[in-house]
Amino acid sequence: MFPEARYFSADVVHERVWHEDGYHSENTVAVHIRKIREKIEIDPKNPRYLKVVWRIGYKIER
Repeated sequence: MFPEARYFSADVVHERVWHEDGYHSENTVAVHIRKIREKIEIDPKNPRYLKVVWRIGYKIER
């Protein structure tokens, strides 16, 4: 479904979702990622599918 080891920075996520410049959009993206985790994860504080990669961005795991 998703390619292995593909990472998306907060700026890239912002640009692809809202179709506008994502410069310095970390907080906006983080809030939306948290809300998505609350819906898809069994334990949102220990995510299994939607993970943060420190200083890189986000990744989706199977």
